Amino acid sequence: MAAPVIDCDLLIAGGGLAGSALGRAMALAGHHVIIVEKETAFRDRIRGEVLLPWGSVEAKELDIYDILIRTCATEVAREHFYYSGAATSPRDYRTSTPKGTCTLTFFHPEMQETLLNEAARAGAEIWRGAALSALRPGDRPEADVFDDDGMKTVRARLVVGADGRESHVAMLLAMPRSNDETELFTGGLQMTGDLQIEHALYFCLHAISGRGVILVQNRPGNFRAYLLHHKDALPRRLSGARDFAAVMQHFREIGLPPDWLEGLTPYGFFASFDGAHRWIPHPVRANCALLGDAAAASDPVWGNGLSRTLRDVRLLRDRLLDDRDWTRAADGYAKDHDDFFQRLRRAERLNARLHFSMGEEAERRRQLAYARMESEPELNPDVSGLGPEARCNDHVISQLLGQDHVTLI
Repeated sequence: MAAPVIDCDLLIAGGGLAGSALGRAMALAGHHVIIVEKETAFRDRIRGEVLLPWGSVEAKELDIYDILIRTCATEVAREHFYYSGAATSPRDYRTSTPKGTCTLTFFHPEMQETLLNEAARAGAEIWRGAALSALRPGDRPEADVFDDDGMKTVRARLVVGADGRESHVAMLLAMPRSNDETELFTGGLQMTGDLQIEHALYFCLHAISGRGVILVQNRPGNFRAYLLHHKDALPRRLSGARDFAAVMQHFREIGLPPDWLEGLTPYGFFASFDGAHRWIPHPVRANCALLGDAAAASDPVWGNGLSRTLRDVRLLRDRLLDDRDWTRAADGYAKDHDDFFQRLRRAERLNARLHFSMGEEAERRRQLAYARMESEPELNPDVSGLGPEARCNDHVISQLLGQDHVTLI
């Protein structure tokens, strides 16, 4: 017997941040949305738990900011920067970002459950424990979806892959992916303890050795710590609980206050990931589109992944709501996406070269650049505050790194 065919407007593969935010927005606009999510319960992985100030703007545009604050997220108003153990003046996001927005922190699985529930509340159908097994792009693309009840065929005006870095939808579409060479690595772990410090974002950098650490509280009594390093800074990639002691030693050397480390206990697992940018040029094919990490992944060192995902969601939502021709709308989204991602990529590559280049010569160049940014704020790229609109033209690069770096970034 042939599988039943179910018609809808929008079929979304992936019920995380991208899929839930888009599904909610389109369901609220009156469209029939089906979200297919393979996990029956979201589980913890090493992933982003920071929405930067420019991403908070996107969350507000999508009307999910207040939902996150009410349920699982906390506003972070300040960033503390330590350079080789020495603290600098804190940054107040409310007075130093274009729209006075804060960073948000949360436990990632809680955020996913919250937004998927909100998508359902808005009217989207949620199929959990289900996955796409086949996809036939075209004027009205069809997908075969398997769940506990067997196989169903879904026909939609648009199919969206919001299923992460290893996107199954991208694989089914045979969409080629481009990438940079790896320059930086990011590793993360959970830490627990009754540490009485300001709820802020803490960034410690020991740049001459090519290492850094970010510490944020993602829920009461729990912290996420990230070890950041240049590819040449460590003799090997660290992984697993067996390397907890080595990770903590790096934290000490980089400059996290010793009394903080005494009050925190690592648990769970530690994993590291290369930070090479990966992207699919023009991530749309025959009424199938990719969102978030499925379309492009930026360097996790700079924490832009969740903000970039929400930019994708807003761009696609706006195109779909503004144009009844969804083929044309999806093509317009892909152009919008390519434009902002490549601008963000260049700004992150500048950040990597500026802050993590190793050795004495790089340190002299860095100190000169920091002094210039202090005296001329318009030279500060400010990726966390501005995102894709970061200051990263040829003039900024030449002033911070030298003219010979312009063509390398």
